[in-house]
Amino acid sequence: MTNRIAEIRKARGLTLQEVATRAATTNQQVSHLERGRRKLSYEWMKRLASAMSCHPLDLLDHPPETESMHEPVLSPRERELLNLFRSLNENEQDALWLAIQPMVNFMRCSSSSRRE
Repeated sequence: MTNRIAEIRKARGLTLQEVATRAATTNQQVSHLERGRRKLSYEWMKRLASAMSCHPLDLLDHPPETESMHEPVLSPRERELLNLFRSLNENEQDALWLAIQPMVNFMRCSSSSRRE
C-alpha cells in the first residue's frame, strides 16, 4: 500500500529526523514507513500524524473510487489548507475564521462585479 508520509513531511518542510524526534522513533524507522518497507499500522499513523500535524487518514493514498461517498475528494491544496487549519488550537482557528471571512466576501464581490 502506498502512502503520503513523505509528501506531507516535505510539504511541511520537515526532515526525517524532525519527524522521527517528534514521533519518538528513529529516522530510519520513518524512512522504512515512508517507503512501505514497514507496515503502517494505525498506531504508527497516529504517531506520525501527530508529529506532522495532520489527520492519520491523510497519510494514506486513497484512490478516488475508495473514498467515502459522503466526503469530497480533496485536492492537494485543499488538503494542505485543512491540515494547516487542524494544526491550530481552537482560539487560533476562531481568529483565523474571523480574519478570512471579510477577505472571502471581498473577493466574491470583486469577482462578481468584474463579470458584470
